Amino acid sequence: MKKREKTNQEIIDSYDYLANAASSMDCTGLIPAAPHSEEELESYQDVYQFETPLENLNKKED
Repeated sequence: MKKREKTNQEIIDSYDYLANAASSMDCTGLIPAAPHSEEELESYQDVYQFETPLENLNKKED
């Protein structure tokens, strides 16, 4: 039995878990200016995870 090839959209959708993909529910424009404190940055992150996990790890190590 021949394996069914995935469509282009199925391939794209299978990688969607890697990042917060743009969508109708995306929070584009959430942060109008740079946060003034670590607390303000954390409050934005509570609402929406906008940085990649690697960037978050680097900030915690500093």
